[in-house]
Amino acid sequence: MGHGVGPLQEPDMSETTDLTEYECVEPVSHNQKKYLPGAPISLSGKDAAPLLEIKAIKAPDVKTEPVAPVLSELEQLLAVIPDVIEDKANLTGSGLPLVEALTDAVGFDVSADMRNEAWTAFQAKDAE
Repeated sequence: MGHGVGPLQEPDMSETTDLTEYECVEPVSHNQKKYLPGAPISLSGKDAAPLLEIKAIKAPDVKTEPVAPVLSELEQLLAVIPDVIEDKANLTGSGLPLVEALTDAVGFDVSADMRNEAWTAFQAKDAE
């Protein structure tokens, strides 16, 4: 008789068990493997529960991404230029956005060089 599909069959490893990665706090033995403190260990919820309870493992510190991606100063300037130039009072005699208006809009000091770089990039993007 071949290998029957009986209740004693080893669990199929290709089965999709959702494994979560934890970090060992204490040395942990799992599937004949030893994991040292600080080592990552992937466990299913049912394997992890008792270990979490005795604090032998902990959920890894989830690195929370800032909600707004950190934009470079240039990207921040590009984002505010359309609003700034809507008001003609914010433009220089040659039609450039005023450094002061940009500084107010972004909340950091904008140099003339930064303004020029952002303006050039803005016009190139606008021309696309």
